[in-house]
Amino acid sequence: MILRRGRACLLIGLGALAGAVVPARVRAQVPVRRDTIPGRRDTMPTRTDTLRRPPPKPPTDAPDTIKVPVPPRADSTVKNDSIRMGIVPLPKPVPRDTIKPPLARAEAPPVFEIGPPRIYDRTALFATGALTLSDLLARVPGLTEMATGYAGAPVEVASLGDTRRIRIFLDGVQIDPLNTRAQGAAPVNDVPIAALEEVRIERGAEEVRVYARSWRVDRTTAYTRADVATGDLNTNLYRAFFGRRYDHGEALQLVAEQITTQPDNQLPSSSALHLMARVGLTRGPWSADAFAQRSDVDRGPWVGHGNFFENRDTVPALLTRKTTAYLRLSNGDPDAGRWFQVIASSQGWRGTPTTPAGDTIPIPDTSAYENQYVATGGITRGGVRLSGTERLRAANHTTSNALSGRAAVDLRMVGLSLLAEQKSAIDPSRLEASAKVVPFDRLAVVGAVSRTGGGRFMRVIGDVQPTPVLLADGTLQSSSVAASGPTYTDARIGSYELAPRTNLRAEAGVRVADLWLSGGVIRRGPTTLFAPAEFDTSYARPAAARVEGEATARTAALRGRLY
Repeated sequence: MILRRGRACLLIGLGALAGAVVPARVRAQVPVRRDTIPGRRDTMPTRTDTLRRPPPKPPTDAPDTIKVPVPPRADSTVKNDSIRMGIVPLPKPVPRDTIKPPLARAEAPPVFEIGPPRIYDRTALFATGALTLSDLLARVPGLTEMATGYAGAPVEVASLGDTRRIRIFLDGVQIDPLNTRAQGAAPVNDVPIAALEEVRIERGAEEVRVYARSWRVDRTTAYTRADVATGDLNTNLYRAFFGRRYDHGEALQLVAEQITTQPDNQLPSSSALHLMARVGLTRGPWSADAFAQRSDVDRGPWVGHGNFFENRDTVPALLTRKTTAYLRLSNGDPDAGRWFQVIASSQGWRGTPTTPAGDTIPIPDTSAYENQYVATGGITRGGVRLSGTERLRAANHTTSNALSGRAAVDLRMVGLSLLAEQKSAIDPSRLEASAKVVPFDRLAVVGAVSRTGGGRFMRVIGDVQPTPVLLADGTLQSSSVAASGPTYTDARIGSYELAPRTNLRAEAGVRVADLWLSGGVIRRGPTTLFAPAEFDTSYARPAAARVEGEATARTAALRGRLY
């Protein structure tokens, strides 16, 4: 007991002595438990460099080898699924050019008018609401439309009373009258506007020339469109387009349009089907394409309306087919720089009439074909144009060539166009000058003068049936060829003569707000006029013809935006 108490006193004394000797900073630390597993002593001594070389120093001018990470960009980040599958992304492909060089287009001469020129692009053509080219031409001063109805009806258009003085050009190919029943009348509806890209109407001194360009595409993105329309007189329209360019410059285009109408529920309906196809290829300034267009018109009988006790005139039904096709090789653009084109075309027309009830003499089918070869070229610099064209026609063992040339200057305040054409089998020679002067924004003056040559001409090229000839003095000359084969009538006039004549047109206009007020005078030389043969119900009576002298007319026009 005494020993236990003595050991406690000894420990207390030793603690007091340690508190007096050890500093307070050491006394505040918590005692750490001793590690029961002693660390192994390193038995491998450090090697000493026997050469006593100094330790190497790090270079001061070397680039930093430690790269600072930067946040990844969004377009360079690999998707998680690609990382798991070990797929390395390919480099981003360079986008292909979607616009290819356009296919060739025909020459388009300048148009001089009071106010805006009569040039309709594809958008404007559809905006006019016209279904046929005759609907569009009916708005031109000096042209008269004679129609028995609306879509699908027999129609003819005359310039100053002459149905032969309207000429139509499609991509440089002249659309000649091949319908023997129409007897030389301008085939205004043989070119459907659904497949056109531009229509340019040039008014000369006595004739009107229509320059049409077919529809083209220049993008690799496919262009498709479908139109469906309906209206009165049981009229329905279905229309569809497809066009695309490919990576190496190839082109493919398709157009289909169908129009049906039935003005009289007691008579059969009329319909028209228009088809167009084009394939082509471009290589730099070179262009080659093949174009084909067909129009099938199934025209029902058309009648005039009157009282119940009156007889109604009837135009018999007719089934027709018009085809136009060409192969074209071109270099350059007619609207810029040097250019030339070579075209080989073929046109065909076939008519199958329907024999009227009670008629025991059937009317035979008729068909006509024509090959046309065109070589044209020129140069365009700014507003100056120079061009020349050689046109060769071949139809039913009949050939005819015509050389023509044009020089034009079209500036903002003044314009001048000179046209010279050689005589062909169906058209007279022509020398024409057109001009415009616009000294102020609100004043314009335009005019044209032409001199046409005389000669003997065919109403339909290749029509060599034994028919009488109408002379320039109005007398008939009987054919010396004996009648052979099926002919409609010996009284039908197949050829006629024209005397040389001079024609003039002059107009002046002033602009008030957005309206152009214009007036002028038209002077036509002596000519021969034919009645519209398409409206001849029997197609057996002698065709009405009349030789007229010089005629003068005055014109007045109001053109522009009213509201």
